[in-house]
Amino acid sequence: MLVFKIVLIGIAGAILVMITKQFKPEYSIPVLLGICLFLIGYLTTGLEEVLKFVQSLQKEIPINNMYIKTLFKLLAIAYICQIASNICEDLGYRSISFQIETIGKVSILLLSIPIIQSLLETVEYLLVSS
Repeated sequence: MLVFKIVLIGIAGAILVMITKQFKPEYSIPVLLGICLFLIGYLTTGLEEVLKFVQSLQKEIPINNMYIKTLFKLLAIAYICQIASNICEDLGYRSISFQIETIGKVSILLLSIPIIQSLLETVEYLLVSS
């Protein structure tokens, strides 16, 4: 049901931005940003359940805490950059949107290097030991 509520709020917000843009264009950007922030805030209320699941999974499977933190950072970067990119594109700034996406992708690559190294070390260990 959470997705249904978010979709309805998003559609209502888009209609509100369109109406605001017709009558008071100078207010359309703050309204758009306010709706986006509200939706992000509404969505983050469900993160507690995800964190509980990860903690229970961590108890059952010995996973290094660094990998889980890195995974959440990667997801956060992806979502934040995508949302910011979409907002810039909606405002007509495609070049800024593209730059945000590119910086997000490079940041994800840089942050994932330790995980890739660990994976390669594990594969190398398995190949040598067999």
